Amino acid sequence: MEQKFDIALSAKINEFARKFDLDKTKIEEDYLFENFSNYVIISNELEEELENINKVSTHNAQGIDGIGIIVNDKLIFDESDLEKIGENEKISVKIVFVQSTTRKNFDSSKFSGFVDSVINFLIDQTTIDPFSSIYTKLLGEESDFIYNLKETPKIVLYFASAITEHKIDEKFLDTQREKITNREDLKDKISLESVNFLQKAELKGLYDKIPSYQQVNIKFVGNIHIEEKSKIQMSILSYIKFEELKKLILTKDENLKENLFIENPRSFLNETDVNQSIEETLKNSEYKDYFIYLNNGLTLLCNNIEKHPTLENVFKLTYPRIINGCQTTHVLYNFYKSNSESLQNVELVIKVIATDDNRLKEQIIFAANNQNSITEDLKALNKYHEKIEEYFKGFNGFEIYYERLRGQYPTVAPPYKKVNIENLAKVYISVFLREPHKMKSNAISKIEEYQKKKRIFSPDDNEVNKYYYCALLYYWLSKFSINDEVELRSKTMDMHLLLVCDLQLDRTKEVYNIDDKIKYLCDENNAKAIFSSSVSFLETRDYLFKRRGFYSGPNTKKMIQDFLS
Repeated sequence: MEQKFDIALSAKINEFARKFDLDKTKIEEDYLFENFSNYVIISNELEEELENINKVSTHNAQGIDGIGIIVNDKLIFDESDLEKIGENEKISVKIVFVQSTTRKNFDSSKFSGFVDSVINFLIDQTTIDPFSSIYTKLLGEESDFIYNLKETPKIVLYFASAITEHKIDEKFLDTQREKITNREDLKDKISLESVNFLQKAELKGLYDKIPSYQQVNIKFVGNIHIEEKSKIQMSILSYIKFEELKKLILTKDENLKENLFIENPRSFLNETDVNQSIEETLKNSEYKDYFIYLNNGLTLLCNNIEKHPTLENVFKLTYPRIINGCQTTHVLYNFYKSNSESLQNVELVIKVIATDDNRLKEQIIFAANNQNSITEDLKALNKYHEKIEEYFKGFNGFEIYYERLRGQYPTVAPPYKKVNIENLAKVYISVFLREPHKMKSNAISKIEEYQKKKRIFSPDDNEVNKYYYCALLYYWLSKFSINDEVELRSKTMDMHLLLVCDLQLDRTKEVYNIDDKIKYLCDENNAKAIFSSSVSFLETRDYLFKRRGFYSGPNTKKMIQDFLS
């Protein structure tokens, strides 16, 4: 095949393709470049690596290749992600639109069509789910979120080119901007932040910048190096000022970095007494300077610690995660938002441990948290998740990682070879409880409800192989979608598709139980055949593709009846 891109850009795209296990022999270069552009642009907007490129791709939507809806520097993938926003949390909203081209010459009609498509999306003339549903729920006239907006929501447009150095006429560009800014139906509803043209040089630079978002330079005070062990690359005991902590915990817009925290047992507790005690210390002018003596501080785990070659007491941390001190960090952050100048001299004890040994990481995390009181139910739940993880590790054959701790496997590639608790629960509820429609707008609350009722992740359930089976279904869904081998008419059909795949397997010869299903799906050809036939079945159910058809319980029941009849 003739090389379409510049050599240096091709090298970046090839590296990207390897990372996400994209088969370049099966997908068109234009589609590959679309995914590359979405990955580069959204990762840089978030200042963290985008791991699920499927979630921002519009696939076959006309005029727009990618959409990223960002709330308080967090990417919103599904309606259910909006449940994670606090009831009274003040929010800032940015919507990023991406269009790419591999044409040799600048096509003004293509860019003009891109702007028109953005406008049609914003005025609800075009439906691109799940983005349209998220947009309506977030900023629609009946939305409760609009009362908590810090400012007018922003939109950003990116036009990415792989081939030429486009020279854009400013008059033409002003005309395109005015198509958005002069619309009465968008005034006071959105604000156009910028229109950006990224060409090969900018794309290469932004791609190379992504790994830096996993690193931070921190200046420690009076640090002590703990003696190195075979599995510990370096460990530091020190203290830092809050001004240095901000570099670690805050985004560019001064929101808290959600992915900095590993989901540990403490995150499930509502210990308001502890939070109030920390806050009272910060409010007390007499004791605030003694905060370092009155608080246990933070424990950080990272993959690597590297001393700065010239700056004294400055260390670069790679993939840092706070494993103990979550409450302290949140209280400091909330206090900082309303008293930004008052924390400058506050100091915290900090312990930083660097290891790339995953088993040791787990032991350190739970040792750091088990010193605190947690309920017996929570201990049992943690043991059950550990049991699931051990099954994944011990499975002989197809390698999938159960990431029960956020950031546990930061370097696994492709990223969809790992599945977290939330996604595993969504698949389990869709497949085994046959309720994929409930995994849309209210998935988070449903997962919590079913976990309390022990309908999922029940310590009494010995069939942990069911969770591996769910992860395997999720893996193939991601792989086939990203490689464009299975085309979804609607992105909201994903969980229904997995349920139909399970129903198909129930009809398959020599498949009698969960282990048989796992064995069958470990063969890629088998998996592709099951997914293809399941998509074909769903394509003929027009009632599912009506507005919010995949959100309907009766529609799900009808779909199951149709399949079984």
